[in-house]
Amino acid sequence: ISLPKKRAVAARSLLPDTYHGLQKIIDAGGSALHSHPEVVKSLDWLKNNAYCQDNLVPGVSKIEHAGRGAFVSRDIKKGQVVAPVPLVPINNGRIILEYGKIIGEFDEETGAYEEGAERVDLKNLLLNYVLEHPKSSVLFFPAGPLVPYVNHGKKANVKLTWSSKSWSNIEESQNTSPDLLSEVSSIDMMLELVATRNIKKGEEILLDYGDEWEKAWNDHVKNWKAVMKEITFSKSALSLNAIHHGAEKGIKPFPTSSEDPDDGVDDESVELMCHILYDEDKVERRRNQDGTRTKVYPWIPHAPDGEKRLKTDVAIRGVNRMGCTITERYGDETSGYKYLVSPHRVNAGPSVLVKNVPHDAIRYVDKAYMSPQHDRHVFRHTIRFPDEIFPTKWKDLDKGNKGKDEL
Repeated sequence: ISLPKKRAVAARSLLPDTYHGLQKIIDAGGSALHSHPEVVKSLDWLKNNAYCQDNLVPGVSKIEHAGRGAFVSRDIKKGQVVAPVPLVPINNGRIILEYGKIIGEFDEETGAYEEGAERVDLKNLLLNYVLEHPKSSVLFFPAGPLVPYVNHGKKANVKLTWSSKSWSNIEESQNTSPDLLSEVSSIDMMLELVATRNIKKGEEILLDYGDEWEKAWNDHVKNWKAVMKEITFSKSALSLNAIHHGAEKGIKPFPTSSEDPDDGVDDESVELMCHILYDEDKVERRRNQDGTRTKVYPWIPHAPDGEKRLKTDVAIRGVNRMGCTITERYGDETSGYKYLVSPHRVNAGPSVLVKNVPHDAIRYVDKAYMSPQHDRHVFRHTIRFPDEIFPTKWKDLDKGNKGKDEL
């Protein structure tokens, strides 16, 4: 067998000059490990120079109203690093994460909002996850693995400290002015979540968010009952999908366009999306009541679990997701629901229908900034960056900060 010249050179570089060396490659675990044995590190080296990325796993928090939380996947000893926390700075974060929204009815004919509409100032959901110091204009997003899942608790079992890794240039980043922090690599702004006591496998990780956060949360809970008397929240896509995909009481079929919509569905907040990929070579034509015809294509199925991967399995991927309208439904819970859907066309052109779209290929999706979590009454508050480890150089809102002479 002859190989192209370039490939032959690459292949030969992985092999010994004679067959006598083949056993050494096999014993080393392959040509890569034989050529570069230095890539295999000892456990002691990893403990001193690397971070374990899978100490945390997600789960349902045991704290009321907290939603999801972070739990340890193994026993953790006091003083051990639970997770690395590389920081992503957001310059002028308090300004950037606030935005305006007009509440009221919009008149399509006049192109203006009707009388009574008001503009309200809202805060981005990201505020609930960033670290803030009151004397700095910069907010910091903790980008460690599952670190944003860590909830607040006064009986915290972890604390934040600066990284001690030799490859993280912490000192230089701490002496960088706030307006230049966005140019600093996150590995040089590395915090660590460190266990303050022994933590058992399966225990939830809790971090003290600060006194200001706890007071704000308690005030929010106290006022929430009054808020609920004034407004009614529509169901989120997460809640609707739980209903239709068996997370509660079995699978519930999606309604067709001629049936009553789901309870709690608000078309302004959610939309129906289908994973659509169809076979353009197998087209049928359906006669409409007005005498026109509509093209009908079969949905391409994806490979079932355990079978060989087929090229058609891309149908279920997000890249093929688009808005859709369900025209017909057939089947049942036992045999599986299937649907005839009309994809929403992005480009101008005649509409088409896709048949045999399975139940699993249909989901509700929240419209941008329209889910209940973006309502003006919901909780928003930053996490306090511990004062004892916050760099003086970053305190650009501190009038007494001597490190700001250049300003």
